[in-house]
Amino acid sequence: MRKLIKSLGLLSVVMLAAPFLVHAAEANEMDESAFVVHKLTEFLYAIGEPTYYQRNYSYLLVGEKQALMFDAGANQKEDITAVARTITDKPLSVLPSHLHFDHLGGLHNFQSVYLVDIPFTQKFKREDGLYHVPEPVYLGNFDHMVVPPFKVARLVKPEEVIDLGGLKVRVLSVPGHTQDEVALFDEAHDILLAGDHLYPSWLLAGNLKDYLSSLDRTLKIISPKTAVYGAHADEDPTRVPAMTYDQIVAIRDKMLQIQTGRAKAESFSDPELIRSSELYKVENDISILTKIRFTDGRGFGY
Repeated sequence: MRKLIKSLGLLSVVMLAAPFLVHAAEANEMDESAFVVHKLTEFLYAIGEPTYYQRNYSYLLVGEKQALMFDAGANQKEDITAVARTITDKPLSVLPSHLHFDHLGGLHNFQSVYLVDIPFTQKFKREDGLYHVPEPVYLGNFDHMVVPPFKVARLVKPEEVIDLGGLKVRVLSVPGHTQDEVALFDEAHDILLAGDHLYPSWLLAGNLKDYLSSLDRTLKIISPKTAVYGAHADEDPTRVPAMTYDQIVAIRDKMLQIQTGRAKAESFSDPELIRSSELYKVENDISILTKIRFTDGRGFGY
């Protein structure tokens, strides 16, 4: 999840984010849509939701044989797979970056769901073979959302490589925001899809020790030239949430300062969702939230 603010209403036009462009042929079809498409490469597309209050971005990877969505979007009514079908007719699957409501809104529209295979997710499989994720995990009450039990077509282990045909991505386990947080690394093209692990806005730390370890590991895998894309935009929802290597270093350094008690926090609350938290500024729009308690009294973390 990112900065939690109320939506100011639906926009009536599709927005463009320089230097990324929406397909011209899709502009008319997607007018007044909840989604906007940014073509990042010949095989990678960012699908943004600029009118949604958390400014989500999901990513579509298109290989020669298969296509994979990284996250299912937040919108529960408009079908994000219909957007994907304007781009590719390849067999389509989805892998959630983690099991929070704002990444599962369109999960019910996918015929093929992938899920990271770790002890945390294994416990959600029931005798009927379906995965039953409880509300305290996906936090759907905030969006009046219920995640029905779903079938998993493929379990993927951390470090496993998903081959889409001429396009391979490695699944990285990056706990810290949640236990099941994953990122996708395309080593051949030097691209990291970071989910809620990294994005240029408010980072919600569920476990500071795990988060710091994951950041250290991420910095060993990527380089200053790696293109890094996150799951939530900053204050400009029309911009694809790209991250720089230096920003990631700054986030890691700030988390280390928090862990060792050398960082100064500001108190933060939001009348809609956050009763209390501690906020640590990193740079620009990037901050880290810790000790989060929601307005319903629930604490965030593990």
